[in-house]
Amino acid sequence: MTKSIAKLTGIDNLISAVKYVRSLKRVQELAELDAHELQQFQLERLKQIVRYAYENVELYNKKFRHAGVSPDDIQKLEDIQKLPITTKDDFKHFYPEGILSKEYRPEDCYLLGTGGSTGTPVKIYMDIDAAIFNFAVSLPKLMARMPEITVCAVVKDFLLKKNVTYLFIVVDKPTAVESLHSRVFWSMKHTVVNSLEPPEVHISEINKRRPKYIYTYPSVMRNICAVVREKHLTVHQPSLIMLVGEVFDAPLRNLIKKTFKSELLDVYGSTEAGYMACECSQHIGMHVLSWKVIVELIGDDNRVVPVGESGKVVITDLFNKATPIIRYEGLGDYAVQKVEPCSCGMCLPLLARVEGRVVDSLVLPDGQVIHPYHLTLALEDVPHISKFQIRQERPDYVKVLLVKDKSVEAKDEIIERRIIERFTSILKNQVRVEVEIVPDIPRPAGSHKYATVISLVGRDRTP
Repeated sequence: MTKSIAKLTGIDNLISAVKYVRSLKRVQELAELDAHELQQFQLERLKQIVRYAYENVELYNKKFRHAGVSPDDIQKLEDIQKLPITTKDDFKHFYPEGILSKEYRPEDCYLLGTGGSTGTPVKIYMDIDAAIFNFAVSLPKLMARMPEITVCAVVKDFLLKKNVTYLFIVVDKPTAVESLHSRVFWSMKHTVVNSLEPPEVHISEINKRRPKYIYTYPSVMRNICAVVREKHLTVHQPSLIMLVGEVFDAPLRNLIKKTFKSELLDVYGSTEAGYMACECSQHIGMHVLSWKVIVELIGDDNRVVPVGESGKVVITDLFNKATPIIRYEGLGDYAVQKVEPCSCGMCLPLLARVEGRVVDSLVLPDGQVIHPYHLTLALEDVPHISKFQIRQERPDYVKVLLVKDKSVEAKDEIIERRIIERFTSILKNQVRVEVEIVPDIPRPAGSHKYATVISLVGRDRTP
């Protein structure tokens, strides 16, 4: 087993770098599979991960046996539909021992927590090999065929120590990301900037570091573009901007194009499974990385919807072994698969649209911009929350809608007091905060989704 993450040595760094190079080579090989080879690989990996989970993870052993299925029932790809759906509640109920493989210790894995924009926090484990593999997948050329930026150019930039910076503006400056990147590329000029900092700080870092690549959330880029345009600032122009984790809609794309001349890539990913799809080079949809993750779109009856119809995203990760992700519907996203083959020539399935997480920044009465993750992170350790929506209805008023976990009894006033105290502090004592316990979060007409953080201040939009 790999040594504890807290006790890494120089040898561990070298081992990680070697693993990364091997993963990069494997990803390149997988990306070149034809349609038949891809299906064969998917089936082989699916059989392996299902058997592994059944034999090593309590959650799946119990769910499979309760559903009356076994690993031997998986003989073709369509047999995946015999397996039960896995939910966030399953991970919450079995956490921690019941979701961790018997072959791993907690200290040998990354503990990843969701909740920044999903509205329903959950934690999973990811083994180091899977994390390094995800890192190999993250390079631009491996997610889309772009003539302007080749994988060779990107890798050479890193390995040959060229004067290039990869700027990560990510939430809460996670030590997992910082540790992994420093171990794989200890000479790499990468910078991790806390996404919770004001947009002025992000602009300053962009101008100071002059990165070639930027990786961040759509909401961060929206704030950056707004400040650049409102204050008539000059900002460095990177070659590529990769956006992940939230909805990247047409208005935001237009705003970024007015502010940056950079190539834009919409990346579909999650904490639970890493990178899953990336915008096609023709910009007509998002290609699913089917050699890494199986994506099903299902209806309310848990049956796969026809091509061209909207369905709930259900994912099966083919690589993470610490906490296997099998037929997991916890992303809460909906998508539509395109009917026609893609003009770019790739055989990977093409999603026409992903209706994912929506978050807004809040604007205080004095004009300060508060990134939504300041608030969502403050809810991560509040017990008994099943779902939430944070609504800024006036500059000086925020309402928090809460759906409580029905499996436990909790005093509403204790939960409310904790949230109000935290939010009042985060919002600089300029905003009155109220909490309302509701049976469910309302959704807009005709939509499966709801925004987890929404500001109605100075915006022409509906929740």
